[in-house]
Amino acid sequence: MAEEEIQSLFLKSERIPEEEFDELYDIVIAYLKTKGSFSDSGLEDADFSGSRWIDPMSTLTLVSNVPITLPLAEGLRDELQKLPRPHAVVFDGIDGTSCVTSDGRFIREK
Repeated sequence: MAEEEIQSLFLKSERIPEEEFDELYDIVIAYLKTKGSFSDSGLEDADFSGSRWIDPMSTLTLVSNVPITLPLAEGLRDELQKLPRPHAVVFDGIDGTSCVTSDGRFIREK
């Protein structure tokens, strides 16, 4: 069920203006840096990693080397709600795939 829900988010993801993607990326990364280390260059020892240099889509995928907890997801949701359109952040992580959406969903692949 969770896997299908996450796949559905990717299918619904839409290309957005680069300026809007930059705002999404900056807000998400600033929040994650309050929770751990972040690498924009794929360093394996960082808690989170990703790249700004991808297609600007409304769903952002990052790598997580730490578990995505409910408090982290709730804080990230609050940050996403500051943006003008719905967004989602998918974590390919140490504890499987997780997704946080601006409408409050926290989806975990079991």
